[in-house]
Amino acid sequence: MITPMDIHNKTFSRKLRGYAEEEVNSFLEEVVSDYERIYREHREMEEQMDALKAKLQNYEKMEATMSSTLMMAQETAENVKKNAQKESELIIREAQSERTHILSDAEAEMRKTKASVQKIETDLNLYTEKLLNTFRSAMTMVESVKGLPSPHVQDQGQETEGEDQVTDTLSPADEKSAASEGEEPSEGQADERHE
Repeated sequence: MITPMDIHNKTFSRKLRGYAEEEVNSFLEEVVSDYERIYREHREMEEQMDALKAKLQNYEKMEATMSSTLMMAQETAENVKKNAQKESELIIREAQSERTHILSDAEAEMRKTKASVQKIETDLNLYTEKLLNTFRSAMTMVESVKGLPSPHVQDQGQETEGEDQVTDTLSPADEKSAASEGEEPSEGQADERHE
């Protein structure tokens, strides 16, 4: 590219009937002046263009970095979301398993308690029935004793081998009669009388 100095230092050979030297020099001076201005503007524009290119490259790098960062953030967010989903599903499964286990234990305990209650009720019914049967047997024995005749008491002078046996089976009325006659009741009769 021709510089303003090239135009300024340019010389022409002289020939007969050539251009007027002063007019040519004057015109060249104008051309040099305009060319210098245009040349400076061109250089400034080139410098600005270089600066803009550098900025554009920086912006492109920043865009690439931001794009990469954004992609990484999206991937990280997706991974976090997947992990959170898996963790929540695991927590739900564990809670359901624990719930099933607790319910199973509670049902087993309830069945065990119900069986114990039923056994206690059965044992109580059996014991009550046994007591009632015992009372019935005792009442039957009492009723059967009521119908028996009173035993006869022998005279004091007549002592036999079975005297003790007869004395032991005296009724309360006979004991009173024997006591009024000065006869000592047996030990078993005395206990019965106190009762």
